[in-house]
Amino acid sequence: EREPLVDVISTNNEVKVVAELPGVDKSDIKLYATEKTLSISVDTPQRKYFKEVDLPANVNPKSAKSAYKNGVLEVTLTKTKEEKKPKGEPIKIE
Repeated sequence: EREPLVDVISTNNEVKVVAELPGVDKSDIKLYATEKTLSISVDTPQRKYFKEVDLPANVNPKSAKSAYKNGVLEVTLTKTKEEKKPKGEPIKIE
């Protein structure tokens, strides 16, 4: 298994992951996204790639859009709006 070269670009409201996967068919690429990570894997007799990318912000995995052209995979994920919530339990003032 080899690790593809990966760039992570973060903008105001999205995270873009660009990975180089030369010599791979689009149908052989498997992508899995969580709120904090993106996993890229290819498992064919000729090529094996695997990379788990830690994302710089929380994203909505259902918002993922991807494109694969000339050996370059681009995955775009929308950042989730982080609500500022205090940690812990509220304390009642008497």
